[in-house]
This record gives sequence, structure tokens and C-alpha cells, in this order.
Amino acid sequence: MDEPTRQPAILAGDEERERSTELLSRAVVEGRLTLEEFSERVGHAQAARTREELATLTEDLPAAPPAASTEVAAPHQRHVAFCSRLVRSGPWELAASSEFRSIFGTITLDLSQARLAGSTVELEIFNLFGTVTVIVPESIQVNVSGGGMFASQVIQPPSSRPVPGAPTLRINARGPGGTLYVRSKSP
Repeated sequence: MDEPTRQPAILAGDEERERSTELLSRAVVEGRLTLEEFSERVGHAQAARTREELATLTEDLPAAPPAASTEVAAPHQRHVAFCSRLVRSGPWELAASSEFRSIFGTITLDLSQARLAGSTVELEIFNLFGTVTVIVPESIQVNVSGGGMFASQVIQPPSSRPVPGAPTLRINARGPGGTLYVRSKSP
């Protein structure tokens, strides 16, 4: 009985890794992957040696972009923690533009499983002597701007660089006092 001949693995090139990353990025925007899943798969894509390894990372995703949707994008969202605590974690939708106000309160935003409304998401954070913590997965682009009198910002850079084409999170912080923490999820 003849044994089937096995085809040799074909090495993946940088362009193929980039295409896989773009497909994964689009899947985040479409709500098919969470940011945590994106981060994990992109890490594997960057380390992939063969086309077969890349294919397994995207085999459960559609190859073509979906037909144009008639759905209206999520409107600007506003959340307030006034002398209270607000925690968002697990699977949740993050609008393209959201405002969080901490007035002597505590806000924790865990974006690990969040679904983004677009490839760029804007967070406006007003902090009046409160504490705001934003937990972001590795591999996404994070830009922090702004600040205020007597305010602190503790920005812990991720252990790996953001990948090209990854979703972008723009945080604009303002308000007197308070502390903003931006960090990656603990292992």
C-alpha cells in the first residue's frame, strides 16, 4: 500500500504575515474577535514560519469583507461615576467615541474582551480627584494625551510593540486631580 506523499511546508513571508494581521484587525472591528483574541493571534502570526501556521489563525474568519451594512454606528456614549465605582469588563461594545467622567469615583475599563465600533476608538476621560484604570491587550496602538492640574498619569508600555494595522485607542484625559492608569492585563 502506497503512503500518501506529504507536501513540504511553504515558508511564510512578511507580506503574508501582514495580510493575516489585516484580516485579524478587520475581524476585531466586525466584532468577530475580542481585543484579547486579536492580541494572541497576532503574536502567533508574527512568529509563524509557514503558510499553514498562518492559515490556522484565520481559518474561522471570512476571507472577504462583509457586504455594506445599513446599521447605524453606535452613538457617542457617556458614563459617569460620581462618588461611586464603575467597572466594565467581559464582552462589551465600546462605541467609536465614549466619554467617562470620574468625579471622586473609580472607573475600571477592561478592554480585553471589548468589541470596538471601528478601527480607531476615542475615549474622553474627565477625572476630578478620582481613579481611572484602562486595561488594554498587547499589540494594539494606544495614544494618551491631555492631563490636568494635580493629575497623575501612569502609563505602562506593553511588553511588545503594536502591530501595523492594529486597532488604535486614543485616550484624551482632562480634569484637575485624579490618577489615570493605562496598562496591559497582568499575565
